[in-house]
Amino acid sequence: MPLLDIFLLRPQACIHACENRRAPLWITAFIIMIGVTYGILIALLQRSLGGELQGIPITGIPFWVLALGNILPGILIVIMIHIGIMLVAWLMAKAVGGPGLLALLYRGAGYLLPLLLPALPAIAFMVATTTTTAHSAGPLPWLYLALAIVGAALFFAGLYQIFRVTQNFQPSRALFAAVLFIAFSASILSMA
Repeated sequence: MPLLDIFLLRPQACIHACENRRAPLWITAFIIMIGVTYGILIALLQRSLGGELQGIPITGIPFWVLALGNILPGILIVIMIHIGIMLVAWLMAKAVGGPGLLALLYRGAGYLLPLLLPALPAIAFMVATTTTTAHSAGPLPWLYLALAIVGAALFFAGLYQIFRVTQNFQPSRALFAAVLFIAFSASILSMA
């Protein structure tokens, strides 16, 4: 099962992503799963925080409308994140002297997406507090922050495996490419 291998950070998951003909189906399932989870989390947090959304009281919006209104953009956001991960990974692989192999990085990046699941509550909380007029939201809960750190660490370890398998890098070169990826991404996100 690729999902278990992904969370256990086994190279077999990366090999499965690169070689299995059903990998695109898994990637599509991961995108939909994460987009739906993200959208539902935002809807739940918006409902619990209260306030207004676009001038309409949250309590006056049926939950299914609120969820659907967040799920569809959530899936699109996950698609864009998948493409972004692939492109930045390709740039870092080329920067470190790898062959690039964009198609393999596309597949590998798709298999990294489930590793971001622990970070979703923190991201959803930030989105929910910025899209509503809820004044009682408060700071990011510690549990959400801890889960986001776990998600980031899992993603970093998975990215290392992707570089090892797709680029055939030695451990030090794969680590360097992963660190470059994280530094580049952090610098871009700090500007947002």
